[in-house]
Amino acid sequence: MDNNNNGAFWPSYVDVMTTLFAIMLVLFAVSFSRFKIKEKELTQKVEELRDTETKLQEIVDEYDDILKIYSTVGEIDATEYFGYNKPYLKHLFQINVEYQTKEYAINKLKLDLIDTDAANKKRDSIIAAGKLIKETILQLNRNMPETNDNNIKFLVIIEGQSSRIPFQEGPWKNNYTLSYMRAQYLNSFWKMNGIDLNSIDRCELIIAGSGEEGVPREIPNEKELRRLYTTTNVYYKQWSLIEEKNQRFLINIVPVLGNIDSTREKIYRIKDER
Repeated sequence: MDNNNNGAFWPSYVDVMTTLFAIMLVLFAVSFSRFKIKEKELTQKVEELRDTETKLQEIVDEYDDILKIYSTVGEIDATEYFGYNKPYLKHLFQINVEYQTKEYAINKLKLDLIDTDAANKKRDSIIAAGKLIKETILQLNRNMPETNDNNIKFLVIIEGQSSRIPFQEGPWKNNYTLSYMRAQYLNSFWKMNGIDLNSIDRCELIIAGSGEEGVPREIPNEKELRRLYTTTNVYYKQWSLIEEKNQRFLINIVPVLGNIDSTREKIYRIKDER
C-alpha cells in the first residue's frame, strides 16, 4: 500500500506544480501587460500635465504683458495733460481747448480772441501732450519682448468734436466735416513740431470727427436753462456758452491686444482638456 501510494504521489505533485507554475506565468504576463498599459496612461497624464502647466504659464506671461501695457499707458494720467475717464474707459486730454465757432485751425482757438499769450501757452501744452504720447509708445515698444512683436499695437485716436450750434453751409461745410478738420489739423500741427505718430512702430493713428455726437460731451440742461432764462435770446446765449465747450478735440490711447488670448474661455478650455 505504501509503495503504491508513493508512486501515485509524485506524478500528482508534478502536475500540481506545473499547473501552479502555468497559472503564475499567466498571472505574471497579465500583470506585466496591465502594468505597461498603466505606465503608458500615467506617462500620458504626466505629459498632459506638463502641457497644461506650459499653457497656464503662457497665460500668466500674457497677463503680465497686459498689466505692463496698461500700467505704462496709465502713467500718463499722472501728468497734467491726461486723465482717465471711468464712465467711457478712455485716457483723455485734460487741457481745455476750444476753437472759435466754425474754425478748425489750431491758431484759431477761442482763447486767441482774448489773450494771445495764453493761447500760445495752450498750444505749447498741446505739443507737450503729443510728445508725451510719442514717448509713452516708444517706451512700450522698448519694453515689449520680441516674441510679442505682432501681438500688441496701439491706437492713438484724435477725435474732433463740434457743438450743436447750427452750421450747414453746404454738403462739405457742416459740423461733422468741421469736427474732422479739427482732428486733421491737430495732426498736421503735431507733425510740424516733430511728432509723427504714424511713423512709430506698432502705432496706428486714427483721425476721426464725431460731429455733434461722440463722448464725452458737455450737454446743456435745457429744462433748467429754460427755467432760469425765459427770454429766448438769453436762453440761447447761455445754451451756446455750454455747447461751445464741445468745439474741441479729444485724444485717446487704446492698447490693442491682437493675438493675446488670456480669456476666461481659454482657461476653461485648458481645464476641459485635462
